[in-house]
Amino acid sequence: MSNTADCTELERLMCINVGDSRLRERGELLLIGSCMNSRFPDIANEFKAKNEGNAVLHVCLEETHVNQAGFKIASIIRYSKISKVTVLTIDGSPHCVQLHFVVEDIKKHFTSEVEIEHYVVERGEALEVPSAVVKRARHLSKISL
Repeated sequence: MSNTADCTELERLMCINVGDSRLRERGELLLIGSCMNSRFPDIANEFKAKNEGNAVLHVCLEETHVNQAGFKIASIIRYSKISKVTVLTIDGSPHCVQLHFVVEDIKKHFTSEVEIEHYVVERGEALEVPSAVVKRARHLSKISL
């Protein structure tokens, strides 16, 4: 679905107003790579249930540029006073990994007080990834063998 599609679903990151009361009232945000809903619906639903009360938004960085998504996420965190962001994506996707990178970048430069959790799905299992690993993965020279 393109970004110009009907934006009636709360779940689409690029279609919700950054000050929507449903975001402000919850204070915590679960960001899911869009393909999780079709490829691993059980895990996506498990995270939605586990993070009950969180605002849940999904985004596909194959169709939305990371800069657009990043600006939107940063604006939501600031304007809606989000205190915690959980990111859930598929491991190994060059597009999904950008969601982890951009959330860490937002924390570093704009919202140091926000708590971040990262999860990736590998072989049908959700694995937590420490923020330090996400930060290090941005620098290939630091992880080269």
